[in-house]
Amino acid sequence: MSEHDQSLPRFKKPPVVETVLGVYFRALTKFTSAEQGILWDRYFRSRFPRLEERPPTEEIRERFGEERLTPVPTIRWRLVDRPDAPRLWATSADGQHVIQIQRNGFLANWQKADNDAAYCSYIQRRQDFIDQVTQLEAFFSEQGIGPLEPTSWIITYVNHIDYEGLEHVGPAVAQTLTVWHNHFSDDWLTAPDKLVLDIAFPFPDNGGRLNVNLTPVIVKQSKRHALRLDLTARGHLQTGNMQNTLSAIDLGHKWVVRGFTSLTRPEMHRLWERIE
Repeated sequence: MSEHDQSLPRFKKPPVVETVLGVYFRALTKFTSAEQGILWDRYFRSRFPRLEERPPTEEIRERFGEERLTPVPTIRWRLVDRPDAPRLWATSADGQHVIQIQRNGFLANWQKADNDAAYCSYIQRRQDFIDQVTQLEAFFSEQGIGPLEPTSWIITYVNHIDYEGLEHVGPAVAQTLTVWHNHFSDDWLTAPDKLVLDIAFPFPDNGGRLNVNLTPVIVKQSKRHALRLDLTARGHLQTGNMQNTLSAIDLGHKWVVRGFTSLTRPEMHRLWERIE
């Protein structure tokens, strides 16, 4: 993980395979599927020529205190006079870069195309994100669609950590993470063949939250077993402008990097060649 803040931990061989930077904003009713197509063709087609349509993603609002314990309704009714515009998923020719565009959000992904692909640093990802959002704002202004008013932000890092297979999942997680020791109070239970962790850490003053999820997966391309470790930081924005959004994403990035380092063992840091 190469870092925007050089005081943060860094690794020469991080296990990260995907990163996402994103902003959600007040839904723009004039930003229809037709305008999405014009935007892609005018600003992004040359760099992201492979285009798909997917259902929109939901903006998740972090809740704090007792509100967090209140169940979220699983069924929500909406009265609309037309279907939602799709989410455009546009990919670069080499498959490593993706932009996602929908009526109330913009997200940019980096995906590791193969084992030899170079990691794309946060500094570079951040600059690309700024440039892309600037183009989005320019298009909204040109077309009279409306101002981009951010409401929340998100940053995700996805890591794949190889291990030997399901029968070894307990020891593998214990070897990787500081929060799981694979110990029991007696000899009744044997090794688990399924282990999923879901942990959340609030920022000070409820400024956001770091969500950590670990689950065993089989990597599609190589068919190898891996622990998928996702770290997602997100939060609301009190003042909806892009400068505040970028500052919040920088804070989220700090929590992702330091959280990853705190949750993983020093032995793994040596394997990933920690240099800071």
